[in-house]
Amino acid sequence: MPRLDHDALLSASANAVSGDNDIVPAPARALTTSASPSKSTDQAGAHRSFHLALLIVLALVFILPSVAAFGPWKPDEPYMFGLVDSLVKTGDWVVPTLAGEPFMEKPPLFVWVAALTAAIASPLLADEYGARLAIGVFMLITFVGIGSAARRWWGHGSGRYAVLALLASIGLQQHGRMMIPDLPMLAGFAVAFWGWAWMQTRPVKGGILFGTGLGMAFMGKGLLGLGVLSVAALLLPVLFKEWRTRVYASALAVALLVSLPWLLIWPTSLYLRNPQLFVEWFWVNNAGRFLGSSVPALGASHESGHLFETIPWFTFPALPLTAWALWKMRATALLRPGFQVSVVVLIILIGVLAVSASARVVYLLPMLVPLAVAGTPAMTMLPWKFSKISDWTARVFFGAVAALCWVVWFYVGVAGEPLQWPILAKHLPMDFPFQINLFGTTLAVLLLTGWLLITSQLSRLPARAIVSWVSGMLLIWGTVFALLLPWIDAAKSYQSTFSALGAALGKNIGCVASIGLGESERAMLAYVVGVVPQRREINKGQDCDVLLWQGVASNAPHGLDETGWQLQWQGARPGERRERFWLFTRSHVGVSAKR
Repeated sequence: MPRLDHDALLSASANAVSGDNDIVPAPARALTTSASPSKSTDQAGAHRSFHLALLIVLALVFILPSVAAFGPWKPDEPYMFGLVDSLVKTGDWVVPTLAGEPFMEKPPLFVWVAALTAAIASPLLADEYGARLAIGVFMLITFVGIGSAARRWWGHGSGRYAVLALLASIGLQQHGRMMIPDLPMLAGFAVAFWGWAWMQTRPVKGGILFGTGLGMAFMGKGLLGLGVLSVAALLLPVLFKEWRTRVYASALAVALLVSLPWLLIWPTSLYLRNPQLFVEWFWVNNAGRFLGSSVPALGASHESGHLFETIPWFTFPALPLTAWALWKMRATALLRPGFQVSVVVLIILIGVLAVSASARVVYLLPMLVPLAVAGTPAMTMLPWKFSKISDWTARVFFGAVAALCWVVWFYVGVAGEPLQWPILAKHLPMDFPFQINLFGTTLAVLLLTGWLLITSQLSRLPARAIVSWVSGMLLIWGTVFALLLPWIDAAKSYQSTFSALGAALGKNIGCVASIGLGESERAMLAYVVGVVPQRREINKGQDCDVLLWQGVASNAPHGLDETGWQLQWQGARPGERRERFWLFTRSHVGVSAKR
């Protein structure tokens, strides 16, 4: 493969700064330097078609497992689906409710879209499966937004590299398949970047896109995305003269007008419905969570150093790609709009998360957008020897992991029981009645065949190292889902647990009180069993004859009147060793199942 012309890439990027973004990127030039004009054009077109087809396949392989038929997985999916289930049953689009109680933690954009996809997919799919289609909707928006922004800033053919950088990130592979409100915020950041890419030349188009991105980020997660993007938009003209233009000011005005319906309609409707709930959402769950002033404290506490320990692996390899691009183009890096926007957004986002009183790993998800965009030029600037070594390292590593998945599957098929490996026993139920599924096995074979075909063509690709990494990760995820999904679903889902609990409760049961029942567990109790628990923590359910207690196995329920309550059932998710449920009834009440 010919060496890439880095000077040509620098020249092309300089043209992009001057406004000529419709250029042939350096990779295409490098591939055609020794060919005739007509032949080089055909070769470049063939390469672009192949790259685009490959990207579409990889994106679909990433998205499809996320919409597979499995139940909501702990920790976040059960409560998110509980909100969707409540919306489907009540038709209330203003106040999100969870098991009969208002739930004001996040704005309801994901819940709205998931309810719509569940309704569209019905009756072909159950609501819990139809709601998962919302994941695909937001991920497609994210891919289009990031790809369009990178293409505008770095030239034709660059969009696919930005999407590859995003797909390659460990953080996206970990969280991008889940029903979580962070996905609308991620999509909002991507659309905002798409808008930024046009705001210097096309104020109406750029403003519409940026305003839409602001609204999506706000309605997905709250004030975090809105604040970061807004502050960045206002700081750009302060820091860089290229943004001090009337065109950009006009674009910001358009963005403000476009964002107003997103920012006002739902909050105003909520306030008019119930001012107290508005305050709970706006102050307690946004400002209070950020400042740590909420009582009781909300969200995971922010441990010192946790953020900077997490960023390197969560953003890998997008962060190293961005660092390499900045280094290779250091002489003119801060003259380029793509770098200017990405660096400003990154600094603001890291600063906000660093001082926040609450922190979770998933909060880093929006970082992947600026990193993917800024890392795009590096995809074709990696040293050839490094790319080759990285490519083969990824092939060997992911190929070996895929082989282990097949070994586990084969052993189950032959021995009829799971392998008793400690790493498996720690996370999966060893007594699960595993059955080999012909459809899943066929999918796994097709994935392996596709991976082998892709790797056979990698020497032709400028970004062979990243393509090898992405295809390898997707091979692992796809193989695990295809071969072992029922086993994993049993461990991650509450379906079997609450089905057993429902059988224990019987059909003619009155109110059920609860102690220690979490958000996800209350949601699944309402969906699977059809029972809305009366929580004793808020002085409800004192007169109920049935009590459901959630706790840890090492600390059995205590403080109950032993003469007044009888233990009727206890259980946990398959393979769960810590968490446990206990079902009690008063002495004069019977249930249909025995202890």
